[in-house]
Amino acid sequence: MKSRTAQVYFNDSGTPVADDFDDVYFSNDSGIDETHHVFIAGNDIPARWLAHTRRDFVIAETGFGTGLNCLVAMQAFAAFRAEHPEHPLKQLFILSTEKFPMARDDLARALTAFPVLEEAAKALLNNYPLSIQGCHRLHFDEFHTTLDLWIGDVHELLPQWHVPPRGMIDAWFLDGFAPGKNPDMWTEALFSQMARVSRQGATFGTFTAAGIVKRGLRDAGFVVEKRKGFGRKRDMLGGYFDGQHPAPAAPPYSRFNNDAVTANHRIAIIGGGLAAAALARSLSRTGISATVLCADETLAQGASGNPQGGFYPQLHSEASIASQIQAHGFLYASRVYRQLPEPFTHDWCGVLQLNFSETVGERQAKLLDSEVWPEALVCAISRQDASDFAGVPLPAGGLHIPLGGWVCPPELVNALIAGCDENIRVQTSAIVTAVTEQEDGVTLCVNGEEQQFDYAVIATGADSIHIPQMTALPLRPVRGQVEAIPGQPSVSALRTVLCHKGYMTPQMDNRHALGSTYGKDDTRCDVRESDTQTNLATHKKAMGADSWVAQLQHDGKARAAIRLTLPDHQPASGQLLSNDVLYEEYRALSTGKPLSSQTQPPAGRLFTLTGLGSRGLTTAPLMAQILTGQLTHTPLPAPESLLQATAPQRFAIRNSIRGVAPRAGQSAMEMVES
Repeated sequence: MKSRTAQVYFNDSGTPVADDFDDVYFSNDSGIDETHHVFIAGNDIPARWLAHTRRDFVIAETGFGTGLNCLVAMQAFAAFRAEHPEHPLKQLFILSTEKFPMARDDLARALTAFPVLEEAAKALLNNYPLSIQGCHRLHFDEFHTTLDLWIGDVHELLPQWHVPPRGMIDAWFLDGFAPGKNPDMWTEALFSQMARVSRQGATFGTFTAAGIVKRGLRDAGFVVEKRKGFGRKRDMLGGYFDGQHPAPAAPPYSRFNNDAVTANHRIAIIGGGLAAAALARSLSRTGISATVLCADETLAQGASGNPQGGFYPQLHSEASIASQIQAHGFLYASRVYRQLPEPFTHDWCGVLQLNFSETVGERQAKLLDSEVWPEALVCAISRQDASDFAGVPLPAGGLHIPLGGWVCPPELVNALIAGCDENIRVQTSAIVTAVTEQEDGVTLCVNGEEQQFDYAVIATGADSIHIPQMTALPLRPVRGQVEAIPGQPSVSALRTVLCHKGYMTPQMDNRHALGSTYGKDDTRCDVRESDTQTNLATHKKAMGADSWVAQLQHDGKARAAIRLTLPDHQPASGQLLSNDVLYEEYRALSTGKPLSSQTQPPAGRLFTLTGLGSRGLTTAPLMAQILTGQLTHTPLPAPESLLQATAPQRFAIRNSIRGVAPRAGQSAMEMVES
């Protein structure tokens, strides 16, 4: 999961050179001019933007390098938007791959060569991600650009791009090091994947005119033209895609079986917590209109209403699907929260995961020994250093997550909504009693009156168990009680989040959060003395009965709420289809038919974002981006493997493969339990 950074030196001209390929990252003469000639002019970008009729334009790049091509494109697009504010083209997406990302310091030094790009370079450096394989979504709102930086081998990454059957890419920056220096990249597999993800007519530009590139592109369906090269290079290649698209790899998991949502559509978001707010913010950035229907008088009254919540990823010693969702969800959420225009109470004070038992110690040692994660994300910390960092004596060291901390979830929910444009409307005290999906829209009964929408997203958390359409998912409500310990001398110095089997936060408003219980299928929210004692006992057991924890005084103030989980502990973000429809559609899977032989799911108007459990602070923003991309047919910031792991239909598909079909009236959870 951790990616090796590039080994770089700077030549006499100040140009960065990659040790691995013995090649420069950009021209010694003029890197910007080279980018304009080969990639901007090579793809006829200015004229194509003017003639474009969709809201978004998507550029794909092989070889992010210093980010020079991306920065030039971002700056050019910002100028285009300033000159043509009424033009239908509003958003630029750039999908760039990089096997060996540059270290941030090397990147900063390289970009000093381009003072004209100073503003764009500063934005990139401020958002530059950790060197972890997978997709890192970066927003540059001032440039109207979203950059998906995919770290890893391009041959492993491109097959993981989930695109509509007719492709998504409008233009290619075929960069990377020269074929003679980096032959492993310029392969038939690369060109065939380019064909798979390209729109008909997608253009390309590349500095090389090597025969292997020319033949490979032609064989994949591209029309290839030899053109005048830049500087001392005599020739380069350009052209466009005019071939056939192969069939999708796993049609049952297709996320683009509906028509794309546009600014002319109306979307209902049913819910008033973190999931609903994250989706509203995500849709707002895309120019989509939505109405948030909150059943309560104010937002964040359910599980999102706890005064404090720890913010950190739950990592394992392997780069499992669960760990990847946690790592990338955490890093993306961290960027989103830090960039919110509206303030909310929080403290990026770090998180300590204490080594409080022999079993936990072995698990943490395995995680560290595996070297899967970079130290900037998680690292070892000794008992003494942990105590010094926390400000209170601790019984053990453990793991330190420096980018973590705590937030006030209700304030965060309101900050997300406040950060939306006027295209997002919030309706409180809006009780939805019926959801009816039709072929051309969704009818909601809100406070006894019907309201019509083009699409609806159910993001109701634990209240989902009362919505008939949500029985298609194996929902599991879980009660959790969190104590609000009053401030007191024994713990007043605590300045980081402590995690063990429970957790404790630094104080906010003279209160510390301490939790949490875990009661399956318990949907009552009364505060219980028995749960209070359980929380205190859990903390004392982990920290030591004779520690400062034994001196804690508690006045009984606490809050209980219901989280919603799914059996595999992963969220669900996507289209919501009934079990009957899914099992009828995919019953052939039980006979051994491959996924690739199946049809796409039927089109529908109902979607969901749910099952966040106790990790909503970590996963909600990324899951919202995935759902927004699915609705609008824009790039999805996650590989196919993670998209399948979070698809709502995953349980029905797994059961279909096993030959398990629902009985009349049987819910998805009853199927799991049987």
